Amino acid sequence: MNYITILETTQQNELVLLRNLFEQHKIDYKIFDENVNTNFLVGVRVQVAEKQEGEAREILRENGLIEEKSAQGRKTSIISTRTWFLLAVLVIIITTLLIMSGL
Repeated sequence: MNYITILETTQQNELVLLRNLFEQHKIDYKIFDENVNTNFLVGVRVQVAEKQEGEAREILRENGLIEEKSAQGRKTSIISTRTWFLLAVLVIIITTLLIMSGL
């Protein structure tokens, strides 16, 4: 059976989520270099069976683990969008607290 690399990551939390998702959807996958890179400094490669590539990519896209093209053709990441949103909310909360405290 042929396998194809669909993701390389240095984030352990992404790897845990990915394993969970692939097991739930019964995707045949392999993870390479995990034991070599205990600190995930270089990253690990995730491969899926070639016949399940489309389904696996869709699962990753839906969960923000891979980038998708926006309408303008610019690559955006759901995770980075959420990060910016949370940062904006945090700034608003801090500003509101400063105004209410009289500064």
